[in-house]
Amino acid sequence: MNNGYNRLARTIGNRINRGMQAPDPLELGNIEGDMSLKLDRFPIPFPPGQYLVCRALTISDPMVTTEPAGTDMHSHQVKPPTQLKALEVGDRVLVAWVNGGTDPVIIDVVVT
Repeated sequence: MNNGYNRLARTIGNRINRGMQAPDPLELGNIEGDMSLKLDRFPIPFPPGQYLVCRALTISDPMVTTEPAGTDMHSHQVKPPTQLKALEVGDRVLVAWVNGGTDPVIIDVVVT
């Protein structure tokens, strides 16, 4: 009888330990003055180039489109909506951990 309880206790303990070692898949952070990523639960910021950013957060302002106009090329500048602006200092961001929890990816800006 004790054997069964001991095995059950070990199994539960192992699962709890594994769960505590794995980082949360999503986390909040801030973009610092030098564009480093400072996570809420990690004291050392990730410098630019040490984290990934979803493409939608890299749209330039203004966006430039080029199209043919007869025999010439014609360009237009388009101002993206404020919801699609590029990542900037002070942004509150949602970060996903990928590649087994080793690589942070900024997936969106969080607003209130």
